[in-house]
Formats: sequence, C-alpha cells, structure tokens
Amino acid sequence: MNIMPLKLTAVIFSFSFLFFSLAAISAEGSEDSDSVYLFYLYYDNDQLFADRDYEFKYEVVPEEFTPETYGSQPPFKGEIINFKNEVSAEFLFDPKRGDPGFLNGKIKVKAPYIPDGQKAIFYDSRGRTLLTIFVSESSFCDDNGICDSERGENKQTCSNDCAKSAPPPVGGNGGQSGVLTAVIYVLIILGASLGGWFGWRRYKLKKESLGQLPNNLPLN
Repeated sequence: MNIMPLKLTAVIFSFSFLFFSLAAISAEGSEDSDSVYLFYLYYDNDQLFADRDYEFKYEVVPEEFTPETYGSQPPFKGEIINFKNEVSAEFLFDPKRGDPGFLNGKIKVKAPYIPDGQKAIFYDSRGRTLLTIFVSESSFCDDNGICDSERGENKQTCSNDCAKSAPPPVGGNGGQSGVLTAVIYVLIILGASLGGWFGWRRYKLKKESLGQLPNNLPLN
C-alpha cells in the first residue's frame, strides 16, 4: 500500500491547523482584555500603607472593572499614571467600606488595569497624597514611541506607541483579515503540496514504465 498520499494529507492538515490557530490567537489578541489591579493595603486612621504581609503589593486579575460604591463619607481617590506621567485612569473607594467604626485593618482596592501603567497614587478625601505603588512590572506598553509587537503592543493596547501604524484593510477588521490571510496561506501550501505530489507520482510512473521495457528491442 502506498502511504505517501496519507503522509501528504497529514502534513497538509497539520499546517492548516497551525495557521488557523495562529489566526484565532491574533484575532483574540486584537480585542481589549478586561483586567484590574488588585492592591493589598492597610488602612490606619485615614492613612494608607502597603500591606507588609504581601511580598507583591498588587496583582493583575482578569475581570471587568466595576466602580466601587461608597456612602455619604467623601471617598478616597486613586490615579493610575502612565509612562508619560499622564493620568490614565481614576478610581474612588471607601477604605472603611461603609463602616464608621472601622479604624484600621487590611483592605483590598481594585483599579482599572492600564497597559502602560507606571504607578498608582492614592489620595485621602482631602486630596493629600498617602501612598504610591509602582506597577510598571506588569505593563507591556512602555510609551517609547516604538510599536513593538513582540511585547504585545498594538493600536488597541498601546495607542501612544502604535497610533501611527498602518490602518487595517478597508472593509474588514483585524481578526477577519488574520483569518483570511491564514486561509490564503493554507491554499498556497495545499496547492504546492498537491503539485509536488503529482509531479513525484508522474516521475515514478514514468520511471517504472521505462524499467519494464524489454532489453532486446530491435534497433531501427
């Protein structure tokens, strides 16, 4: 049994699966992912400190940011500052969580994740600066003016660096364009593979037919 066609089919299928997978990942990466900073803090009589029981004072959690509700007391405020020293996001929170008798203890504060976040600054209800926590280690957009796709920068995630990138093809979005490109590559590979197999098959048949000719054919 000739297993060459089976091997060829397997190779073509593998390449097709690879390209479609890459296209799906590209399409997924082009969408904004919802994430939040989760800060581990300690509140003590209108003062804020980083919680000493945590080696890392914050983490990035994959969830949609929901603004915190607070009572009649003036809330505390936080700002996420990017690498250009601009305020990229603001958030309000009540460290007492509506409990007037809460004077000190551990609290957790959520803030919207910013891809080019440099630091988070926390203020009390009167606007006084209480605490600064740097978040640059979790940022992949560095605002250096260079659109670095290897870091994950694109127009959606790092507009400061990639605002001047080439626009997507007219009549389609990035995800559809990626899938279309994958389909074209698959068709090219399929055509080249089939062409190569038919050429090899023709050569083999021709060689076999020549090998079957009698050696004592009369000469003209």
